[in-house]
Amino acid sequence: MKEIIKLITFSVVIGLLQSCSTDQPIPEGQLPSFQPKLVVNSALNNLEPIQIKISDNAGAYTNDLPLDYKDVTISLKADGSTVTTTYDAASKSFLSSQSAISGKSYTIEVQDNAGERSTVFARSFIPEQVRNKSIGYIENGGTDMDGRPSDLLSIEWTDQAGSNYYMLHFYYYSETVDLFVPFEFQLNDPSLKAPETMKLNDGGFLFNDVLFNSQTKKIEVVPPGGLVAANSDVLYLIELRSVTRDFYNYYKTLQQYRDRDDLQQAGPFGSAVIVHSNITNGLGAFIASNIESDTIR
Repeated sequence: MKEIIKLITFSVVIGLLQSCSTDQPIPEGQLPSFQPKLVVNSALNNLEPIQIKISDNAGAYTNDLPLDYKDVTISLKADGSTVTTTYDAASKSFLSSQSAISGKSYTIEVQDNAGERSTVFARSFIPEQVRNKSIGYIENGGTDMDGRPSDLLSIEWTDQAGSNYYMLHFYYYSETVDLFVPFEFQLNDPSLKAPETMKLNDGGFLFNDVLFNSQTKKIEVVPPGGLVAANSDVLYLIELRSVTRDFYNYYKTLQQYRDRDDLQQAGPFGSAVIVHSNITNGLGAFIASNIESDTIR
């Protein structure tokens, strides 16, 4: 969760900057006026305690950096019931002892106690767990990208009617570093290789249900052979997130920003990307997901 909060804080601030050429600076007096705003960032889910990061914003044409801001009053509610949060100096964020609950709608209102910034609002809904989910594992049941026999992993679930969005990760467990590590595999599934699907920097896939709406979906992958041959217990982890539209749009524009930034670093070709925000009167992202993780031993 801490990594997600840091990621959101960085990306929203950077993504809102408009790129300008150093060869053609904007003349003095023509810069847009700076308006101080509250920045609210939180990624709610059903497994981790709620954490909310509040900061101020910084001018796009200055060297100033956004700073943590705690002189605020937070009202967080789940379907109308108050959720208590307290400021934690170590993480510089507001924490709750409880995690978000699947199926509930969360609203947040943040008021600047100094009265210098507008009160901000946001809403997010915690998706329900997917229906009829099952995980499959067949030892040496497939062939990897190099033609070697390897394990066959699969996940299957029933998609509900309407527009749904997902984030999917496949990991193998490295006993050497005691971490779950993403791996590369042949993209055979139509949804994972669809033009609108985003391959994320952390190895995950962000996609929608356009190709399987209201149907049963099964995705099979084959990791490189020998990855877990010496493991004594845990082999793989499959993580499926049901995510909100705001979550989907945030991560999609964040990846687009990263891709464009890499392009601009390599040359003058590229344009600014605005990272998605759903904070009324402010900046940031108040997003949500439902996480289902399955360990294969």
